[in-house]
Order: sequence, then C-alpha cells, then structure tokens
Amino acid sequence: MNKRFLLLLIFMGVGVLLGPAPVYPYESRSDGQPVVVPRSAQKLLPDISLIGTVAAAYFSDEPAGETGHDPARSGFTLQEIEIAFQSVIDPYLRGDLFLSFQEVGVELEEGYVTTLGLIKGLQIRGGKFLLPFGRQNQKHLETWDFANLPLVNKYLLGPENLSELGAEISYLLPTPFFLQLQGTFSNGENETSFGGGRPGDFVYQGRVSTGFDTSKNTTILLGTSAASGFNDTDLGNQTRLFGGDFLFKWKPASYRSVTWQSEYIYRWRQGAGRLTEEGGLYSYVDYQFLKRWHLGMRYDQMGLPQDTIVKEWRATPTVTFNPTEFSRIRLEYEYDKTSNARRVHAAFLQLEFSMGSHGAHAF
Repeated sequence: MNKRFLLLLIFMGVGVLLGPAPVYPYESRSDGQPVVVPRSAQKLLPDISLIGTVAAAYFSDEPAGETGHDPARSGFTLQEIEIAFQSVIDPYLRGDLFLSFQEVGVELEEGYVTTLGLIKGLQIRGGKFLLPFGRQNQKHLETWDFANLPLVNKYLLGPENLSELGAEISYLLPTPFFLQLQGTFSNGENETSFGGGRPGDFVYQGRVSTGFDTSKNTTILLGTSAASGFNDTDLGNQTRLFGGDFLFKWKPASYRSVTWQSEYIYRWRQGAGRLTEEGGLYSYVDYQFLKRWHLGMRYDQMGLPQDTIVKEWRATPTVTFNPTEFSRIRLEYEYDKTSNARRVHAAFLQLEFSMGSHGAHAF
C-alpha cells in the first residue's frame, strides 16, 4: 500500500477518535441546561478505539523470514496500530471490525457479525476471525502477556495466527460449570499449514473447553482443539492439527494474582512423498505483585516430535509496568537456542497505548 495513503488512514483514525463529538440539534438549549442524548441516537455510533504497539529491539543475530507482529529487527518496529469499530446492529446481530496497520500496509485483522438472542447458549458468527484453536491463537496483540508469539504458534499456525474467512457455531451447555463446544468451517487459506488452493479445500475445526473454580481464589480452564484441511504440497495432501491447553489462575486480592498458561500443538502433514510429524509447547507464568507491576517467565520448546522444523528452545523473562489502564511498558529478554546454531540473545522495550472505547476480548 502507498505510504501516503497509509499515513492518511492513520490520521483519519486518530481524527475520528480525537475530533469533536457529533452535535445533535437537541443537545443545545437556550437555558443552558444539559440534555441527555436519546439512546436511539447514541446507538447509531459504534464504539471506536485505537491501540498502538511499538517496540525497540536488539538481536545478536537478526531474525529471518516473516515475523508477523513480533519485533522484526534491531531498532524500532511498529508492531501494530489497531483500529476497532464495535456495535450492536439490531436486536439480532452485533458487528466487530478490527483493522491492523503495520509497516508493510493495512489488513482486515477480523471483521464479523455475531448473532444475539438465538436459542439460549447458541451463537453463530460469520466473517473473518481468529479460529478458536487453543488459547493464544484467539488473542489480539494487545492481550499478549509477552512481546512476541510462542514458537509453536508461529511455526505451526503462522506468524499472523490462524485467521480465516468462514463461519462458527458455538454452544454453551447448560451445566453448573463452564462447558462450551465450538465448530468452524472456513476457506483454508492459511499458508503455514493449509492453503490447498483448490475450490473446496476447506478447513474444518472444532474445540471443547471447560472451566471451574477450585476454590474462592482459584480457577482452572482446560481446552482441546483439532483442525483438518488440505495443504499446498500437492493436490489432495492433508494436514491435521491437534492441541491441548491449560490455564490456572490464583487471585487472592485485587492487585495480586498468578496466571499459569500452557499449550501443546501437534501437526500431522502429508508432504511431497512423505509424512511429517511436528510438535511443540509453551508454558508461562505471569505474576502480578503490585497494582501496576507484573513479572513473567515463558519457556518454549519445538521438536516434540521433530521432523522438518529444527529443534529449538527459548527462555523469556519479562517485566511489565502499567502506568494506567490505557498504557503499558514492557521490558523483555530472550535466550534462544536452535540445534547446530549459535545462541541468540534479544531484548525488547515495548510501549502500548489505547484511545477510545475498546470492547473486551475473550478471557
């Protein structure tokens, strides 16, 4: 995309957020008394927000290949400016649209409509969205607990995550604890594991997740996911993905908590004359010890099992400071070791800021 056009779009987004609010004829009165804007008029305006994320980075060896939202080089990286439009459309639908501005251009990160008021617990979503495969894949950059993606998500789902154009049906079962079924049907254009290319080379994906409180201060969430579709190695070759995820949260006070999240992903893939099997995991702990401060540590491991992707492990400590709920500063160190290669040291200083009303993402 032309850089001038990209800058124009960014300024337009900022202008929308910072510009004067629209004036309704019935907002002004001669006696100077305030007038409440009718709710019907308020509903015409979607919630609009902007979230910016930039990072300064140092790498002892520069990263190669597509980096997605991760810091891309020694120096500065615009990880993303996200502009969101979110609103209820009518009593039956709501709409959510997220535009992602990066150094190379702008793209539709997600854009979908979701049904409201169907059979209790049943919901249908259609459009482009992050598939509910595992926990990390569904998160936008501003909800990550680290400055970059886990290795297994990057290598098996893609540096831009597993995002597809399609439809989803989900059902929240009427049980005394959280139990949800999700199924998606999508085009299968993900180039990392799918991308069959023929009309009808779809991806079918499903997820079962559950959660329950184990005490007044502790919660456990468990999930398992699977996806199947065609890949781009040859006509008719298939890929199957399986994953399991776990989250434990301990929150004894408003500003003190521990979150432990882990995820494993396995890929079975038919290739040119051979079958490959790859797998990897990550596990991290985030500890909030003061109102504005978090400490974190993540461990990544690829090669479980190992085939075409070289065995690799990574350790990532981080410290995060939240001056307010609208800004965040993160300092992160990374130690990365790949088989038969030199160790790589990296450090990131990340700044994130938000403007406007932004709806909550999935927990």
